[in-house]
Amino acid sequence: MSATSSPTPAAPSAPSAPSATAAPAAGAPDAVPLTAAQTEFLAAQSAAPGYAGHNVGQYVELAGPVDTEALRDAVAAALDEAPWLRFRLTQGDDGPRQSPVRSPGRPRRPALLDTSGAADPVAAALGLVRGQLACPPRLDLLTDPPAPGDVPDLAGSVLVTVGPGHHLLVQFFHQLAVDGHGLALLNHRIAELYTAAVRGRPAGPSPFAPVTALVEAESAYAASAERRSDLAAWTRRLAGAALPAPLRGRSAPPADTALRRTVLLDAADTAAVEAAARSAGVTWGEAVLAATAAHTTARTGAAEALLAVYAAARTAPGTLRVPAAAVNILPVRIAAGPADTFRDLLARAAAETAFLRRHQRVRGTEVARAVWPGHAGTRVPGPLVNLRPFETELDFAGVPGRVVSLASGPVDDLAVSASRSPEGLLRLDLDANPALYEPAELESEAAGFAALLAGLARRPRTPVGRVAAVRPGADGPSPSDAARPVPVPAGDHEAGPLTVLPAAHRLREAPGPAEGAHEHVLLEVPAGLRTAPLRRALTTLARRHPALRLALHRAHGVWSQEVLAAAEAPAVTDATTLRRHPVAGLAPGARDLLVTAAARAAGDALDPATASVFRAAWFDAGPTQPGRLLLTAHALSVDDVSWQLLLTELPALYGWFAGSGAAPDALGRAGGLTAWAAGLATAAQSPARVRELPYWTELADGPAARSWPAAEGGHRTVTRFEVPAGPPGPHPVDVALLAALARTAAGRPRLHDGARLPVELELPRPGTAPRTAGRLSTVHGVRLPLDPDGTEPVRRLLSAVPDAGRGQEQLRHLNPQTSALPAGTPGRGVAYRRRAALHAPDSAPGWGPAPDGEWAALGALRGGPPLTGPVELTATVAAGPAGSHRVTVHWRWSSALFDASEAAGLAEAATALAARFAAPAG
Repeated sequence: MSATSSPTPAAPSAPSAPSATAAPAAGAPDAVPLTAAQTEFLAAQSAAPGYAGHNVGQYVELAGPVDTEALRDAVAAALDEAPWLRFRLTQGDDGPRQSPVRSPGRPRRPALLDTSGAADPVAAALGLVRGQLACPPRLDLLTDPPAPGDVPDLAGSVLVTVGPGHHLLVQFFHQLAVDGHGLALLNHRIAELYTAAVRGRPAGPSPFAPVTALVEAESAYAASAERRSDLAAWTRRLAGAALPAPLRGRSAPPADTALRRTVLLDAADTAAVEAAARSAGVTWGEAVLAATAAHTTARTGAAEALLAVYAAARTAPGTLRVPAAAVNILPVRIAAGPADTFRDLLARAAAETAFLRRHQRVRGTEVARAVWPGHAGTRVPGPLVNLRPFETELDFAGVPGRVVSLASGPVDDLAVSASRSPEGLLRLDLDANPALYEPAELESEAAGFAALLAGLARRPRTPVGRVAAVRPGADGPSPSDAARPVPVPAGDHEAGPLTVLPAAHRLREAPGPAEGAHEHVLLEVPAGLRTAPLRRALTTLARRHPALRLALHRAHGVWSQEVLAAAEAPAVTDATTLRRHPVAGLAPGARDLLVTAAARAAGDALDPATASVFRAAWFDAGPTQPGRLLLTAHALSVDDVSWQLLLTELPALYGWFAGSGAAPDALGRAGGLTAWAAGLATAAQSPARVRELPYWTELADGPAARSWPAAEGGHRTVTRFEVPAGPPGPHPVDVALLAALARTAAGRPRLHDGARLPVELELPRPGTAPRTAGRLSTVHGVRLPLDPDGTEPVRRLLSAVPDAGRGQEQLRHLNPQTSALPAGTPGRGVAYRRRAALHAPDSAPGWGPAPDGEWAALGALRGGPPLTGPVELTATVAAGPAGSHRVTVHWRWSSALFDASEAAGLAEAATALAARFAAPAG
């Protein structure tokens, strides 16, 4: 539940956002061990820090008059009664331990949000929350907070007004903090406190028991003969059980967020299920379990179904009153052949759930290790089944509060959840891994499962093989999404060691961590895209372009690079490479906040050591409005040419996999990175390259280097001007901007070394470079004369640079005999980069760069290493009429040398001077 009390936030704070400095809860005991469930969730999250699938959520819909301040107070009061929901982690002799933490004088009231002005207020509210659920937690702040007690909340809430007398109390939390049973306890108490406050009467004592009740009960059980007996019983029960086959015939890692389709059985179907269950002496939950077994065996062709069923694991005295995490997942094995009747399956389901209830305290992970020693998963295998007996309607002083689940945790294939609606109808929530299911496929799957359940209930003595089961066409992906092969020659043959490219040597010498070097592009994409073909298009890009599978290894200060095989590369195998964020109905400002958060999360998730260098976030605006696609890549994997290549290829690949386009034969073969890198090493030792050595040595032997103070961040500003077409030779944009910089630097010692203006130029890759992704740009140094008389001195100097400067880095890094050559611009000086602007491909309507205004928030995220010179500038050049160039200059000035107004003034003055230099004579 949120720690902020701001009355009008733009968006709810993420569960991972740190709260204000906090202190241990008053009267709380010392640190205690984690529960068994917490230990499992912590291990899973620690193994994948960037994974967000353990964030779960729900909302309570309140249709009626609500005192919002009283409700916020009730939420804060309930949280105060459950201090263990916010804790700090420490390491004890027996493993991780938790200590409750409380914010003194700062109640954890939910934030307020009003989406009533949106076209679909409920969808707008839930879209924001789903964006928060897609943000991974910062577990490092639980163990190493920036200040004592300054730990993040793993639970949050926001109170949303969606219309007159209509509110949603939206709750999101991490599974490490609380499970479904614990949340139901908390919500019952919130309703109780609110009702008492509104009606002016005491609420009564807190019903909660501390988490120590769970910890002590689990500790006693773990050392008992009962646990050993339970484990032996499970081992006997599951003897000979084979690991189940995937429902889709293939597997994929669970995504950050699952697809969901909800089916509410009508009164007649609900009554049929209840009647069939009552006749067999079982519950409606066991009827759902039996139908799931029939559905599973019909899909896999196996003789029995192995299901992974949630269990409360709270049989010890007092543990039912603890709002914490205790949930367990245990195997249920049900034989279900086509000749069996639903009555047969109901009896088996009842027997299996009775066994589960008797032995539910032994952890499912322990059972899985004992029964399937080779099983590599983190939980019991099989489709998930969650039978939720919790209240689905609460009483808030006479206003009904309807509880609706939004996300229930990781889903690697399919999960079935069942509950009763306030009207008594049976509600089925089917969650699916978006790497395996399209939304339309899941809709068909859910409708087919509901029809199967109702059909079995109406004909309980008919063999299940004769009852209409899964709908035709629901089995397997559509031909357009799965059967189409990659239509063009792929670069996935290219794998193995790679000669360390000059860009990697450049990054090695730069200050700051290599992990933080990345770039973003934001694209506008057509309305109505689908997840599966978009994911296949992105993975095909990674197959085609070896740089999107590039690993960076570092040992004892020595760097090496390797291209992973496609079958091992995260951009090909990891379903979380693409994340979908529904944004239909969101205001532009709210969507921009979500884009910024996703960009930050994508950058944080990159890890060049494991070749996790490419990620995408799709902001789905629905079937009628264009969406946005954010692409993030490590700086060693892309340059400006790379982004244009990817933007050109992506629409064609998507159209092919979506079944709406022809085979994109014109893309041709990509790759060639390995051969290019090896060729650079050969060129570095060629006689022609070595003959350049005197030039670069003389440049490096210039005046003594000036050392500028390093500065984080910097003052950022953007300027624009136009340059007409120029004569052959140095690029006219370089000539105009560098001449203007040299003139501006005269008389400003903070910009030069006392004699000349040292500049480090990064220029686009040469035309001989391969048609593939990668940072293939070149960097070299120059020393410009101060206060030049127009552009001609700069033009002559740039023209005199041998081979456009490509040899300096080659001689420094790729020729062992010349590796002692110092950098051409000691102290770095001014950093100048020119790159081509991203433009929409002619053959792909609806695909192209997002409007300029939407990129503004990404500029501040580009960060990069600290400035070690006075200024860096990036000139992005777009084609104008008659061969002219439209130039946008992004400046970053050292905050250690300039204040913001001076930096802006210098940028404007230099740009005006460049425009004057570039203007035609006369």
